[in-house]
Amino acid sequence: MSLTRRTVLTAAAAAAAAPVIAPAGTAQGAAHAAAPAPAPVAGQRLTSGMHARHRFDLRAEPVDLFGRELRLTQSRVHQQVAFDPVTGLAYVTQIISDGRQLADESTPVPGAERDRRGDLCISEVAPDGTVRAAMYLRGVGHGGGLGVEHTDGWPHLWLETDATPVTSGFAYGKRIGRIAFAPSAIVDAGSPQIEVFDPVPGSSGVTPSLDMEHGRIGVRRGSGATAEYRVYDLAAFKLRDFTPLYRFPALYRTQAWCLYGDLVHQNEGSAYGPANPSPGNSWWNVYDVTTGLMIERRFNTTALGLSHRETESITVRRTPDGPQLVFGFATQEPGPRRMALYGITSTTDGTGDHVPWTTLEYDTAVYTPNSNNYVPQYRQVGNRIDLHLRLSRTDKAPWTTGEKILTLPPHIRPNRTQGMVGQTTGAGVTGSLTVRWEVLTDGSLHIYDPRGLTGWIGLDAGYFTS
Repeated sequence: MSLTRRTVLTAAAAAAAAPVIAPAGTAQGAAHAAAPAPAPVAGQRLTSGMHARHRFDLRAEPVDLFGRELRLTQSRVHQQVAFDPVTGLAYVTQIISDGRQLADESTPVPGAERDRRGDLCISEVAPDGTVRAAMYLRGVGHGGGLGVEHTDGWPHLWLETDATPVTSGFAYGKRIGRIAFAPSAIVDAGSPQIEVFDPVPGSSGVTPSLDMEHGRIGVRRGSGATAEYRVYDLAAFKLRDFTPLYRFPALYRTQAWCLYGDLVHQNEGSAYGPANPSPGNSWWNVYDVTTGLMIERRFNTTALGLSHRETESITVRRTPDGPQLVFGFATQEPGPRRMALYGITSTTDGTGDHVPWTTLEYDTAVYTPNSNNYVPQYRQVGNRIDLHLRLSRTDKAPWTTGEKILTLPPHIRPNRTQGMVGQTTGAGVTGSLTVRWEVLTDGSLHIYDPRGLTGWIGLDAGYFTS
């Protein structure tokens, strides 16, 4: 997808003195984990801001926020980004670099040690992409959640804390922490500088998301089949009333997520590599918090030409044009990694009835569509992939049972064989006018019928779940 190279972060700084609030009614292939049925807790629907039937249009052309890929203070992948709603400054989490020695450390610390302890750097980034300052928080977690609250003229960060060190791999926080951002400060988990909240005692993999515009905080906890989202009133949460307004299962693995109004946006995906070549496996998953249902699952085709291109951050920020969904990729192979951020301000009513059809590649020398209306096409609505075609063999030879007709692109291939029922012409056909189709995990689309049909075959209304 081509991108308009323009910097829009400057708008936030220009509007800092009078931040814009959206008027009423405006606006990451990993296998999914099994989850129990949604169980939303009774709560009140918002009366302002965007809601689950009026949301960001994920088909819109994103803008490149900085016009370039940013080098932050650390060489590692950035995890999450959040914006100060008053100043427009961005704050970004990263695991501290391999071999970095902080002011109070006697020797350089290996990256694996930072990983297993959960040592984070938080960078403060100006609208022009300049890194203004950095703060270091040791033993807090992986940095997958972040929110910024502007209080008493100063930004306060909400993030995970109190990570339990692990033998190898990454440590994740088990509680929520709140701390004032202080340039160059070094703070350890357990310090009185970090105000700690424990909404679900005994949890692991806890990350927060702050929705200042609607006075809410979201918490994700657990992993795999136990992962869930909880949404709280922020004022009550700060008083340690941990009664959720809503709670519901989290489907699919996630790199980052954010709460805004009645929506949770979840980023899913991994870096380019031999097992994940371009166009990659980056997905958006959107939940309606009032029902716990996933209302949209859409493949992300932004900036496919990036090097490394690892799905990472996602958040919502204020702009003069209304709320903007901001999402990012970690880039550069080999490192040091950089951060590329993009934004979508356009909104949609979310009905899905205007999702466009995309043409599929097929062998035009072997197959001929009945007309331009029946060229092989697909469209994706949530988890559902619709297929549409009517083809004849150019040589008029009989169809062979098991014949491969075409191959679907990687981002819509199923994780198991999927069957569909299609049609055939009635001319000269004995018996049923239906035929069987299958889509395999490699994306190949096959026709199965032993009758040696010589007319056209079709999929006027075939679909499967990806």
